[in-house]
Amino acid sequence: MNNVLFQHYDKILMDDFMPSVDFEGVWADNKITTDKQLKGIEAAEQQDIFLIGHRMSQETPHHSHNFYEIICILNGVIENCMGSKSFYMSSGDICIMNLASAHSLKVVDPDAIIFNICIKADEMQHGTFRNLFNSDNFIGTFLRENDNLDYLYFPNNHKRNLAGLLQVILTTYARESAAKPFLLASEVLQLFAELLEFNEYSYYGIDDKVLALLSYIEANYQTTSLADVAERFNYSESYLSRYIKKHTGKQITKIITEKKMENAGLLLQNTDLSIQNIAAEVGYQSYSHFHKIFKYWYNQTPVTYRTQYEMRLPQNK
Repeated sequence: MNNVLFQHYDKILMDDFMPSVDFEGVWADNKITTDKQLKGIEAAEQQDIFLIGHRMSQETPHHSHNFYEIICILNGVIENCMGSKSFYMSSGDICIMNLASAHSLKVVDPDAIIFNICIKADEMQHGTFRNLFNSDNFIGTFLRENDNLDYLYFPNNHKRNLAGLLQVILTTYARESAAKPFLLASEVLQLFAELLEFNEYSYYGIDDKVLALLSYIEANYQTTSLADVAERFNYSESYLSRYIKKHTGKQITKIITEKKMENAGLLLQNTDLSIQNIAAEVGYQSYSHFHKIFKYWYNQTPVTYRTQYEMRLPQNK
């Protein structure tokens, strides 16, 4: 995710802005309430939406909430555990948890950092988000579910990057203004709207099997394909397609293309390689095909993308 997200992160770190909280007491009964989370914060009772940051250098015990939680991964990898189920989340991933959710977080990367957008139950069900809560779309249905669905996982979407919106939410929360609660509510509602537009979500997430598949794709994205991955892991192509879609919300061909486009963008930003050479570097034999895919992905040509990025760089004096 964009490093600008870290600008206001220290304002929401649990151990920085909640120094007086008895964390052993918070975890004591494995139930995290808004009262416990907000203890010691001025005007806490007025915060229908609040943000909490975690440095993932140590595990969090198994717990439940009396509020709705949106987990956003800023950096690194964590393991989100729910009873006998667990899944991995990495930079850019988002997970929505409802009132039925109970989980723990395990350390995978001690440098991983996350922040949670927490919404009080009354605000979700009867306040700003009531129309979403009562809607028939997949997010509304999940939010109302109290038995079968524990979480709703959204993998990082490079074509629809949410880093800018998350930065706006962090910036709003860090400010002191009479307009803050209204701005924050509208921005979180916009986040929900963006997630509805994704149509890439999973009720399962990245397990060990999928993690191995994605790691292979990341290491071999230039040359791999559905057939190659299926042969490598001894799966049928139809089974592999269904399994990847079930756990990531994406087709495997989309995942491969994402990786190619992500690296093409980085090469355009950080090297002087010709666009033809970049196309070959990320695995395209046909420059015209690369150009077509890139334009669809970024809504601009590779030349325009590079030029706009160069214009944003500070000029040497």
